Amino acid sequence: MDDQEKNKEQEQPGDVAESGDAGGDEKESGGNPIKEMFLLAALYLPLGFFLWFFFASALMFPTARLSEWLLTGFFSDIFDQVVQLDFHLEIQTLIILPEQVDGQTAALNIFINPMIYAWGMALLFGLIMATPLTARRRLAQLLVAFVVVTLVTVWGVFWETWVDLAFRSGPEAGQVARDAIFPMNMIALCYQLGYLMFPAVVPVAAWILMNRPFIEQYVLRGRR
Repeated sequence: MDDQEKNKEQEQPGDVAESGDAGGDEKESGGNPIKEMFLLAALYLPLGFFLWFFFASALMFPTARLSEWLLTGFFSDIFDQVVQLDFHLEIQTLIILPEQVDGQTAALNIFINPMIYAWGMALLFGLIMATPLTARRRLAQLLVAFVVVTLVTVWGVFWETWVDLAFRSGPEAGQVARDAIFPMNMIALCYQLGYLMFPAVVPVAAWILMNRPFIEQYVLRGRR
């Protein structure tokens, strides 16, 4: 009897250790929901970029109209209209070029690709599709994402237009830009923000703000 009791006592610590390991394995198997969501978002990205490029002309229509409203509405003595060519934009100005084109006097036109500021649409698509949401909330967030990225794109188009006038289109256009209300340093700074920072930072910030409870729930739970 004494030998059997000793054997049972020797086996109990091992059994406890094994049950503890099993519990740890269960926790590990649960995974990190945030990491899993970002992995799923990465899988959604190719589809997001395909849709973004396939519907580029329609997606850039609001950008074209808002850019035209800003440029021709506030600077009607400089800009004539904004013409959309597929997803590219042609900014038609009233600045007369010194050189004639085909023997005729011509005005300066600026060509801009707004898609370089709008790739955050594909990024937000991947993040929103990977986030556990109801269909109604997912649709609402996609609409908000479209509005946010459109505003970022309009910012980029607006300041790239002024950069082209001030630094890339000859002395006549440069003089017009210098006579406008914006200082040259301000034009350069706003262009750099719109080109380097806003397209990447604003979409991620928008997703965080829209899904703050979800992020806080799992981040705080992971720290406990």
